[in-house]
Amino acid sequence: MRLIGDCQLGDGALVDPDVVIGHPGKASVESAVAVAAPGGLAHGAGARIGERCVLRSGTVVYEGATLGHGVRTAHHVVIREHATLGDDCVLGSGTVVREHAVLGRNVRLMERVTIAEAARIGDDVFVGPGVVLTAGRAMTGALLAAGAIDPERAAREEGWPPPDASGRRWHAGRPSVVVGARARIGANAVVLAGVRVGEGAVVAAGAVVSVDVPDGATAMGNPARLVRAGA
Repeated sequence: MRLIGDCQLGDGALVDPDVVIGHPGKASVESAVAVAAPGGLAHGAGARIGERCVLRSGTVVYEGATLGHGVRTAHHVVIREHATLGDDCVLGSGTVVREHAVLGRNVRLMERVTIAEAARIGDDVFVGPGVVLTAGRAMTGALLAAGAIDPERAAREEGWPPPDASGRRWHAGRPSVVVGARARIGANAVVLAGVRVGEGAVVAAGAVVSVDVPDGATAMGNPARLVRAGA
């Protein structure tokens, strides 16, 4: 395994040799590039791995991430900077948990799931293969980077809230997507930014969800519609 920065590894953790823990995040990399710092990818703030975690080959845990006890990753999982995973979470192969996302206890993410930056997921949630939670709605990233549109227009089209003091649009006080405890999301569903999936709600496989799903309700289809009202 490769440890970068001040990493903490809990007792009984099992880590494959090619796992990277503490990989520098975007801000650290950009700072290193700006000053042409040698070995910029070799310096980071470290990450925290709980007891009895199992991190399989290809897993990369970025700096500032915190993994609770008993977390298990399959192969080629990426956990970005400052993400927080509760105890006993399971992440399938090819899954990506983006920056500042927060997962509760016993969250089960199957293969190739993408969790948007600053998403918040409650306890005992199941997310099927290929599910995507997004941090935007209008796909303006490339246009914004090219200067083809200004940040204000991008924010309007995406539905982004005003940035906080650090410049982040989505943060703990304003998550990109909220998934309540005990919710279930079927394979290949897409949940767009700004949506709340309620506690105990079900999102059917292949649904594209652009509106809130109340507690205990079931949504299906593209665009998703409620087929069972909440409790």
